[in-house]
Amino acid sequence: MLAYVIRRILMTVPIVLGILLITFVLFSYVAPDPAFTVAGRGKKPAQLRAIRKEMGLDKPVWLDSRAKAEQDGREYKGHFNSQFFDVVLWRFPESIKYHQPVGELIARKAPVSLAVQLPIFLIELGLQLILALICAFNRGRWPDLVVTFGAVLGMCVPYLSIIILGQSVLGFGAGIFPVAGWDTGLKSVHFMALPILVGVAAGLGGGVRFYRTVMLDEVYTDYVRTARAKGVSRNNMMLTHVLRNVFIPVVTQTVTVLPYLLLGSLLLERMFQIPGLGGLMVEALFNNDRPILLAMTYGISIAYCVMLMLTDIAYTLVDPRVRLS
Repeated sequence: MLAYVIRRILMTVPIVLGILLITFVLFSYVAPDPAFTVAGRGKKPAQLRAIRKEMGLDKPVWLDSRAKAEQDGREYKGHFNSQFFDVVLWRFPESIKYHQPVGELIARKAPVSLAVQLPIFLIELGLQLILALICAFNRGRWPDLVVTFGAVLGMCVPYLSIIILGQSVLGFGAGIFPVAGWDTGLKSVHFMALPILVGVAAGLGGGVRFYRTVMLDEVYTDYVRTARAKGVSRNNMMLTHVLRNVFIPVVTQTVTVLPYLLLGSLLLERMFQIPGLGGLMVEALFNNDRPILLAMTYGISIAYCVMLMLTDIAYTLVDPRVRLS
């Protein structure tokens, strides 16, 4: 297993660098100049040059061992002093809007996103598996028809419509939850409740449909028929036979979602004014805040590749037939 992990890590490095390279090229050659975002287009060239120097944009874009430049009165060679290698080594300038180090911003806002997204993820997963089992063991009967109809209906309704409906009915109408906002400590639970309910309702349908299909394939296998013939109870069969044998698609579906728990839902956090990473990402897009966008892209790509590797390792734990080689 150690050799496999090392090989996967070595494969991950060029993938992450490739993602970062594409993102960096897009922001360097397609996106507007951040100096104009900070100073405005009416500023003089000397002022724009000063802003670019402060943000590190006066450095060579790519590694060039022959290039030399002046910075703080000293000459430096291009080795690891280009803009791209600053990003690779996690040397980001301060945020354009917040004027704070990017790492501190991400560390402060990540727990907020997790506080909302982790309950959504756990509640969704539990309900999806339970409803999928009910559908699989009642195929063609009214429980299966009702749940399947509800799942398809939920998939057809846009995410934004579910958010607006939740705010209108449970917020403005019934007054049970605040429509938007955030607070610290235990008071935040009151603000978290409605976004969590909306997030679960929006994501439930797709998972139920997926797990229903997986479990239907498992329910009609020979070993389940044999267990039924031997008089194994339905609950015992569902929990100890069927559910254990569908863990591989469950692991595949869930582990690859974990990196996005940190990012949060861009639309959900924006509509409910939750000060998490999703809202930070949207604001960075509107403000052309390049340091935040590059840092978030870099971090998510690393987390996603790591989770893919952990997914393959988890296969060996849930299914002894799987071998890593």
